[in-house]
Amino acid sequence: MRRLSLVLAFASFACSAPPKPGKGVPPEHFCPGAPGCEKGNDGNFTVGIAAIATSPTGYEQPRPDFLASKGDICPENSPLGSDGLPHCSELIADAFKDCGRDTLCPGATGYVAPDADGSQGDGVLDWFFDCGRDRLCPGAPGYGAPDPDGSEGDGKFQGFWLAGFGNNMPMYSVHDDTFARAVVMTNGDVSIAIVSIDEVGMFNDDVLKIRARVAKKMPNPPDFIMVSSTHTHEAPDTLGQWGPRPVFLPERGVDDVWFDQVVLENAAQAVVDAATSAKPAKVFAGQGHLGARTRETIRDSRDPQVIDDTVNVLRFTEKASGDVIGTLVNWGNHPEVLSDVNNQASSDFAWSIREAMEKGVFNAQGQLLTPGAGGTCVYLQGKVGGLMTPLGVETTTVDGTVGKQRSFTKTKAVGDLVAQTALDALGGAQELTAPLLAFGHQPLMFRVENTSFQLVFINFSILKRRLFDFDRMKVISETNFPKVQSEVSKIQLGPVRFLGVPGELFPELGIGFDAAFAFDRPQVSATNPNPPDLTMAPGPPYLQEQLGGELNMVVGLSGDEVGYLVPSYDYKLHPTEPFAEQAAGNHYEETNSLGPSTVPTLLEAAQKLMGWEPGL
Repeated sequence: MRRLSLVLAFASFACSAPPKPGKGVPPEHFCPGAPGCEKGNDGNFTVGIAAIATSPTGYEQPRPDFLASKGDICPENSPLGSDGLPHCSELIADAFKDCGRDTLCPGATGYVAPDADGSQGDGVLDWFFDCGRDRLCPGAPGYGAPDPDGSEGDGKFQGFWLAGFGNNMPMYSVHDDTFARAVVMTNGDVSIAIVSIDEVGMFNDDVLKIRARVAKKMPNPPDFIMVSSTHTHEAPDTLGQWGPRPVFLPERGVDDVWFDQVVLENAAQAVVDAATSAKPAKVFAGQGHLGARTRETIRDSRDPQVIDDTVNVLRFTEKASGDVIGTLVNWGNHPEVLSDVNNQASSDFAWSIREAMEKGVFNAQGQLLTPGAGGTCVYLQGKVGGLMTPLGVETTTVDGTVGKQRSFTKTKAVGDLVAQTALDALGGAQELTAPLLAFGHQPLMFRVENTSFQLVFINFSILKRRLFDFDRMKVISETNFPKVQSEVSKIQLGPVRFLGVPGELFPELGIGFDAAFAFDRPQVSATNPNPPDLTMAPGPPYLQEQLGGELNMVVGLSGDEVGYLVPSYDYKLHPTEPFAEQAAGNHYEETNSLGPSTVPTLLEAAQKLMGWEPGL
């Protein structure tokens, strides 16, 4: 069947039901049943939700004239250049040359003479305002003195680089705040947190840091903290590979002070705040489908065409008053509506989904069309590999117009459509009566077989990630092969299941290869020069069915970002330049994966985890 059925036999999960014995081999960490978590659930279910902004506040800005694109291609509110046009996108090719503030180097079209202000050849980079993190230049309204941190006039760019597309994408401003949002649920002796952070991704090393910080802040921290990234392509770099590239290799793109003191710290604090605010609660579950409007929100850019149109939603309310604490929405797509021409930090459609879930859907005249659910919304990324993208599709706004490509208008249109689907599903949502709470968490090791990744992982100055079973002073061999630590996890909330996967999972690994998932497109294009052989594709049961719940969610980029999780049957490398170039037929994802052994390693761990159930 195309759709995943939602037969919610909630009554059988009530607290009064007899406990089921655990089965299978337990994972490394689990609850209830593990030492320190022997008592399990007692029916007293509580929930707290918190959101803390992670947006940069102090930063220098690029000069608009040095941004390579201009005119109507730029999103709304892009900065204006000296020509009066909006400018956006990456830096121009000559940005790192000392050619003066007119952007023209000797020999370039239009070059006449050195800049009259003496900026050409003065030994100072011209492409940014060197005014310090307060963004106030001498003579500007409000200017008092140079920045006390010495960032003004030091010749260094104290700004941010946006992640997700290419290098040299400096941030100019903040369109909408990025957040760390946390849900903390408890039932008796079991406590679980789910954290969603607006960022392109986070390594497992940093997930462990968040958990350690929570443990320091709380006398009784949650038994398990699932940390996921929304994978927005419009927020500052948190991995390292999207920094400036003045020469062949890029420089590290992360502002490490901001990442440590704002992103990691606020993610940990969000867990603390959510736990502190937790109240006796009820939870309601619903599931919607985008149906015919799927083609307005998602394009599968790689054969076979497999799109999951499912929008999962939970609503949490206070048990006594019925007041809404918040909602959780799970849907899979790349948050990249704004593409590679945007210089305004944003959580992309995660912003518009959450705003619509909380406040409602409004038209351009400010009229309320669909009431919101209230409270605080947490968006959880789903299955985005394959590659699921909103680019190249036309999305109709609630006003009946088609949102311009690469615009915040389209970003809002996508979010409104997903939110309306979730809000409609909440209309028929059913209560999970005294939902039993449990988790299993399994650390694992992945081999770094991608030679490009080997280069940047070993060069610690670009990507800061620990390597295991590897001596950097020796050559790579089967006895000295770099590995990274990662994880897979499973959360049970009554009949609801979450599977946390550490990267960008192809939807077909979650739901299968039914032709209906192509939404009236051919599953494999007749012009594909290197098509997938579906006769070699894996058969059922697929991951979501193996989860065993009535409502099953895959949470992508959970616990780690290891790149694309490419199914083995269609893992194809370039015959002469593997990992450096993609094989014919659009096999880009392989070049951004750890290697061919990644998915088999993941599936082995996940299937072991899903074959185990706690003794509740």
